[in-house]
Amino acid sequence: MNVLSSAFATRSHDAPHKTPEPPMSRAPAMSGQAPLLNRLKLRHLRLILELEATNNLHRAAERMNLSQPSISKLLQEVEHALHVPLFERSSQGVFPTAFGALAARHARLMLNDLTRLQRDMDSMRTGTYGTVRIGSIVAALPELVSPVLAHIADTTPGLNVSLSVDTSDALLLALEAGRIDFMIGRTLGIHRPMTLSCTELAQEPLCVVAGQKNTIEDNGNLTLKDIAQERWILQTAPSPMRHAIEAAFTLAYLPFPPHPVEASSMFATIDLLQHSKMLAVIPCSVSRNYEDKGILRRLSVPIPSLLGSYSAITAQERPLTPASSFIYDLILSEAIKKSDRLVQTCS
Repeated sequence: MNVLSSAFATRSHDAPHKTPEPPMSRAPAMSGQAPLLNRLKLRHLRLILELEATNNLHRAAERMNLSQPSISKLLQEVEHALHVPLFERSSQGVFPTAFGALAARHARLMLNDLTRLQRDMDSMRTGTYGTVRIGSIVAALPELVSPVLAHIADTTPGLNVSLSVDTSDALLLALEAGRIDFMIGRTLGIHRPMTLSCTELAQEPLCVVAGQKNTIEDNGNLTLKDIAQERWILQTAPSPMRHAIEAAFTLAYLPFPPHPVEASSMFATIDLLQHSKMLAVIPCSVSRNYEDKGILRRLSVPIPSLLGSYSAITAQERPLTPASSFIYDLILSEAIKKSDRLVQTCS
């Protein structure tokens, strides 16, 4: 036997025998989370909270629908898993130690997180959780989109909504690029690289409006010819509203207004009307709100109904998420409620 082997044998033989420490006499060295996760169960967490609330093994057993021996065994298991005494037993009941109070706080947090997980899963499944990106023309805002989004804000706080307001041609590009989930507008009847599905929602009547600085007299019988030479604010091409206005002048055998100010934003149009004597054509649904506030004045000029209906439009190759479908259905329901006809699928 060499020197090293001899020395090792001597030390091993002479070393005194050590009695194992009780499992709860001191905390064990950290060995990772896996052992605790494998040994701790949800019913252990609930037991901690029930004992904290009742200070009584019998009542805790009743609330958990278990026998008292089963409760006692569960308590032993959780204390053994955590290597500390969680409750002190006495003739008056069981009361949490400092370790027990800490365990109860974390048990409450973990069970609350699980409750939130279940709620979020249910919400995601039913469409009341997540993010939805909607595109809409301005005409659909007052009567359809805004009421639905206001309802969602009050009733479904887990649903995030991104709203883009633009002309139909711009919204179609956003839909193709996947920047929005669905849109409220028009397909424009143009061949597109993607297949669209659409459901007609409502008509979009147009009216001629002026700001308070415009003093043109209106006896109730104004025609487009009477105001053709005024300065105009017009939608940019190739929006459907611009095409409708051009068609209205053509049907009246009138030249198109010279030198118009072009604006794609309805907000910019209304702001310009307030600062000038110009005229504009805007959706009547938008005009009503500003007329009631004394900002705009509607003229009696008839504008032919050339725009037709606007629709809810989706891309067939991209099915709606549950959250998107939830809002889509709410908008359709709002359209049915406010219309004297059923919404219908358009070609």
